[in-house]
Amino acid sequence: MTLDVQKLQNDASDAVRLAQAILNRLDQLTQPSTPTEERPVSVKEAAAFLNKKEATVYGLVYEKKIPHHKPDGTGNLYFFISELTEWVKNGRKATNEELEEQARIQITTRLNRRKQSKQRTGGRQSI
Repeated sequence: MTLDVQKLQNDASDAVRLAQAILNRLDQLTQPSTPTEERPVSVKEAAAFLNKKEATVYGLVYEKKIPHHKPDGTGNLYFFISELTEWVKNGRKATNEELEEQARIQITTRLNRRKQSKQRTGGRQSI
């Protein structure tokens, strides 16, 4: 009978080790992978990504309107796609509906301030 108990204990230990190995592997799979370092791209690649001509990209660099990198001592320009993507996202223009809503909010705010001011002064204008 001791052999059966010993075998059961060994089997249980093996099962626990196997379960732990499975859990460790699942943890590895669910952990966000370490981001790979982004490589810089050339003017040509940046222009292709932005769907612009290289001359346009150079112009944007000259006007300091686009994120870029120019290491000291080199005449080379470099860009990072993530920075270009963020630059494009930040250039979003509001729709007509959004602009109208903003105007409505500003008008309402100003009217409310005037009403509050008149209520405080009793309708008199201060000189």
